Amino acid sequence: MKTVLCFLVTFCMAVAFAGSANVRKGVMLYGYDPVSYYGSQKPLKGNPAIKAEVKGLTYYFSSEENKKTFSADPKKYEPQYEGWCATAVAKGYKYDIDPENYKVTDGKLYLFYKGWKGDAKKDWVKDEPASIKEAESNWPKVKTSEE
Repeated sequence: MKTVLCFLVTFCMAVAFAGSANVRKGVMLYGYDPVSYYGSQKPLKGNPAIKAEVKGLTYYFSSEENKKTFSADPKKYEPQYEGWCATAVAKGYKYDIDPENYKVTDGKLYLFYKGWKGDAKKDWVKDEPASIKEAESNWPKVKTSEE
């Protein structure tokens, strides 16, 4: 009984801290290394043994060096809109992402859906400045909405 109660308390605390962030199995970016999105050909999967927690959110890293880089300035590497699809946020709602479908603009990481419904990044780049403006305007309301 104590084990079940302990699990439930831990789970509820994790959900409370994660808030509205797009986490899967308690981890941001589907376990991809946030630092690897900058300057790499493609993002790298992180190692669960190399992790850091920021604002109740867990991030995995592909190397200790990337963890150290992230820890020095987490805000620089955190995804925009807490990891939700940037195009969806610009349109006023939350939607999941493909962690390998992304764009870094002005030092900010934007993530997008890609799947059977299409590629949200294609819509985003048609007019990226307008998309950013819409997403920034919508984010305060979208952030508190249900998934």
